[in-house]
Amino acid sequence: MLVAPWRIGIDIGGTFTDVVAIDPNGRIEALKSPSRPDDPTAGVMAALDVLARRLDVPKKQLLGGCSMLVHGSTIATNTVLEGKGARVGLLTTKGFRDTLEIRRGIREEPWNHRPPFPHVLVPRRWRLPVGGRLDKNGLELAALDEGDIKAGSAAFRAAGVECVAVSFLHSYANGAHERRAMEILLADWDPDAIFCSHEISPYAGEYGRTSSTVLAAYVSKRVVPYLRSLEGILRQNGLFGPLLLIQSNGGIASVDEIARNPACLLLSGPAAQVGALKYVAATAGTDNLISLEMGGTSCDLALMEGGRVHSTDRIDIAGYLALVPSVDIHSVSAGGGSIARLDAGGMVTLGPDGAGSTPGPVCYRRGGQNPTNTDAHLVLGRLAPGPFAGGTLDLDDQAARQALQRVYGDTIGLAPEAAALGIIELMDQNLRHAVEHVSAERGFDLRNFTLVAVGGAGALHASSVARSLGCSTVYIPRLAGVFCAFGMLNSDVRLDEVRTIRRPFNQGALDDLERVAHELEIGLRARLMAYGETGSHPLFSRHIDLNYLDQQSQLSVEWTDNDIESTIATYEERYSLLYGHAHKHSPLMTCALRVSGSRRFPGVSIQAIGGRDYVPSASGQRRIVISRDIGALDVNVYDGTNLRPGARLVGPAVINDATTTIFIGKGDKLEVDGSNNLVVSVAVPVQGGAV
Repeated sequence: MLVAPWRIGIDIGGTFTDVVAIDPNGRIEALKSPSRPDDPTAGVMAALDVLARRLDVPKKQLLGGCSMLVHGSTIATNTVLEGKGARVGLLTTKGFRDTLEIRRGIREEPWNHRPPFPHVLVPRRWRLPVGGRLDKNGLELAALDEGDIKAGSAAFRAAGVECVAVSFLHSYANGAHERRAMEILLADWDPDAIFCSHEISPYAGEYGRTSSTVLAAYVSKRVVPYLRSLEGILRQNGLFGPLLLIQSNGGIASVDEIARNPACLLLSGPAAQVGALKYVAATAGTDNLISLEMGGTSCDLALMEGGRVHSTDRIDIAGYLALVPSVDIHSVSAGGGSIARLDAGGMVTLGPDGAGSTPGPVCYRRGGQNPTNTDAHLVLGRLAPGPFAGGTLDLDDQAARQALQRVYGDTIGLAPEAAALGIIELMDQNLRHAVEHVSAERGFDLRNFTLVAVGGAGALHASSVARSLGCSTVYIPRLAGVFCAFGMLNSDVRLDEVRTIRRPFNQGALDDLERVAHELEIGLRARLMAYGETGSHPLFSRHIDLNYLDQQSQLSVEWTDNDIESTIATYEERYSLLYGHAHKHSPLMTCALRVSGSRRFPGVSIQAIGGRDYVPSASGQRRIVISRDIGALDVNVYDGTNLRPGARLVGPAVINDATTTIFIGKGDKLEVDGSNNLVVSVAVPVQGGAV
C-alpha cells in the first residue's frame, strides 16, 4: 500500500494511458487504461479512477495526497498530424511573405521528386507583409510601419483568425520591432494568442524561425485550453500539488511556461525517456543505452552515450520544422496496432497507419477489421488469449486468426501462422533499421550498447532485433510497459534559452559568450525559483554551436571553461565521429549560445534487493511459433511477478509481467538482477552461421 504524499506520472499514448504512482518509500503502483483520443481529459480522469480503485481510496483522497502530478501527452503532435490546429495569421517582413511556401529548398530524398510538400499552415491571404527592416546585426535599416500592423490585425479579425504569429527578418539579433508589434496587437488580441519569433525560436534563418513560431500558434488553441481545463478539473477533484508537463527537452515545466511556447510539447511523452534512462543507467551498470519504446501506435528510440541522452534543436513533425530544444527521439510507425495488408503486388505491408485504441486490433473485439502486429503475436502464441492489460481487455485469438485468413489465406493462400510470422519478421526488420539510424549511421558501434526494451510491445521484439544487430544484451525494466510515465517521476525541471551569435571563434568570442551566458542564467534562475523550495538550487549548463567558416550546418558542443583549445578538440572529435574526418586548423565560427537551467526534484530511489541464483518454476506451457527455421515448440511460460532477483532461465520462453510480455528466443539467457529488472544475454549467431 502506498503512503502519502505520492507522486503520479500520466502518459497518454495512442492506445493506452499509462499511470505510475510512487511514494516516499519507493513503493510503486503502475497500470494501463484505454486512451480516449476523442476526449483526453476524460481519459486522464478515467485512468485516475482506476488508480484510486487499485489503491482503495476515493479519487479526491488520491489527488489530495499527490505532491506532484506530471503529465505527458501527444496532443500537440496529434494536432499537427491531424491538421486540426488554429487558424493562424502571420505578420512578416515585406518581401518575405512566401517564406513558409519556399521553405529551405531541400528535399529529404534528393532523387525522389514525387512526394509533395505538406500544405502550408498559413494560407497566403493570411500572410501579410509589414514595412520595416533590420540588418543581420539588428541595426534598423527602415522604421517599423505601425499602420501595416494595425491593418493586418483588423484583417485577421475580419477573417476569423484565432492566433497571430509575428516573424520579422533578423529579429533573433534584435526583437524591438516584434515587441512593438505585440504592443499594438494587444489592443485587439489576448496575450495567449500572440507569438513572436524572437521569443519562440531566436535562431538565424527565417524559415526555421517562422515555421517554429507558426507551429506554436497552430497548436496553442488545442494545447493551452486543454491543459488549463485539465488543471482546473484536477483542482476541483482535490489536487493541491502542481500539474507539470514533460517537454520535448526531457524536462518538466508548468502550464504557464508551456503557454509561452506550446511547441515545447511536441514529442512530449517520448521525451520522458531521459528520466527513465537515467534510472536504467544506474541499475544496468552501463550508461551506453539505446531505448526501444514500442507502444500501440509507434516506436520511439533514443540513444544515451556516456550517461548523456543525445539532443537536437530540430523537430520534424509531418514535414513541418520546429526549432526547439528536444531530446533526439527517432519515431517510426511501428507498434502493436500497426495494420498489416497486402499491397497491389501481393506483398505483405505493415503500417504506417495503426488501429489505435478504438477500434484497435481485431483481437480486441471492438470492431477492428484489419489484422495488426498484436493479432500476429496472438496467433503465434507469444500472447495468450483471454484477459490482457490488467483485465481491461479480453484477447480473442480466433478473431485474429480469421482476420489473417481473410486477408492472406483467401487471397494468396498463406496460412494464418505463416502470415503472422511474416508480419513479425517485417516488424523486426523495421525496428532494426530504426536502431541502426540512431546508432550505426551516426558512427556508434552497437557492440558497445545495451538495448533497453520498453513499452507494452518492446520486449516481444527486442531479443530478435538485438540478435540481428549483433547486440549482446537486452535490458527490460520491471516498469517497461509504463516506461515514460515512470521516467516523468525521475525528471528535472528544465528551461532553455538560446542566443544567435555569429563571429569568429577566438578568445574574444569567449569573453562575449561569458557575458551573454551570465545574463541568460539570471533570467532562468528567476523562472526556476517559481517552482517552490522543494527542488535543488538551479543548475546551469552551456553549449556553443560551432561550424567551420562558410559551412551552413553546425554542431553543438558543451562549454565548461574558457579553454578554447579543449572546446575546439571536442568539436573536432564530434565532427570526425559523424563525417570520418575533421578540417584541422580551419577557422571556426560561433553560431549560437545555449544555456539550460534545471532544478532537480527527488528522483526514484534505487534499492538493490539481491538474491541467490535459482531456476524458477514455469506456470505452464504453450505452443509457440519460434521462427521460420525452428518452427513451433512447446515453450515454458512464466509469471513475471513470481521472478525474484537471482532467477535464471534459458529460452525459448515467454514471461508475462505486470505491464508487458517478454519473448526470448532459443538459447537466450534471462536473469533477474539485484534491482529486480530483467537482463537478457542474447544468443548472437557467429558470422555466417547459426546460433
